[in-house]
Amino acid sequence: MPALDLLSREERNLHNPAFAGLLVVRAVQGHEQENGTGCHVLLAVLAPVMALTVPVRVVLPKSVSSTTVNWIERESAARVHLQQAAPFLGPLVREGLLLGLRAGVLMLDEQHLVRSTQRVPKRITGDTPEVAQIQRASLFLGRWLSRAGDLPTIFTLLGVRP
Repeated sequence: MPALDLLSREERNLHNPAFAGLLVVRAVQGHEQENGTGCHVLLAVLAPVMALTVPVRVVLPKSVSSTTVNWIERESAARVHLQQAAPFLGPLVREGLLLGLRAGVLMLDEQHLVRSTQRVPKRITGDTPEVAQIQRASLFLGRWLSRAGDLPTIFTLLGVRP
């Protein structure tokens, strides 16, 4: 992780475990909306990593019915950006996931995450438009990736490792 003093104020705000934990909650929320079931831990980490990666976030499909394969063919540069960002953002998101579990906002049921009864507002807001946009992207990715197939296929298509 780069030294925090090298990051802008906005980057420091976006790259903190509490915000990453909120993004994990949003991904689980999206997965539950689409499937009615808990979200696999690996997908709950992947979605926020993708949402935090600007070149990926800005080219996400508009509909959850878009296939992952077609999206990757159209947006091959996004795959490269994700591969570069994942080693930096993965540990941050995992730390946020652990924070969410410790805070009781998330619960682990075998390998699936579910939201607890502790309330996280459904309405997405933020101090800046980017904060709200990243949350919406994580929610969308939770829904979209829940339809993308099995985990090995998803990670292989995106070119990242769990």
